[in-house]
Amino acid sequence: MAANGRGFWMHQLVEYGIAGGLIMMSAQSATPIAPASMGLAILFNVAVADGPISAFKWFSRRVHKYIDWAIIVCALGASALLDLDVQARLVLLAVGLVMAIIVLGTNFVKKGAQQPRGK
Repeated sequence: MAANGRGFWMHQLVEYGIAGGLIMMSAQSATPIAPASMGLAILFNVAVADGPISAFKWFSRRVHKYIDWAIIVCALGASALLDLDVQARLVLLAVGLVMAIIVLGTNFVKKGAQQPRGK
């Protein structure tokens, strides 16, 4: 976890943008199910996390991070294994890579929360 990484609000803002882009891009795709479902999964995950720009606060940030990693694996797996058009394949590959970079650079600790010493 990035101790001094970007704030969780920025992480959420970027994920809202990625989700919206995937959903809009799926309308132009010959195989819209994979990008649309990935976009909806990201949108749901970001909207229900315990963060400053969440619609609901159902899941902790730790759970959000684990779901992010599951989405990354699914995006990369779908781009490699599913029968998709080239555009959808490249977009899912890019989304998986970009989300991995975002997750690795985000500080998931709530503001004001104590971090364990020595980490």
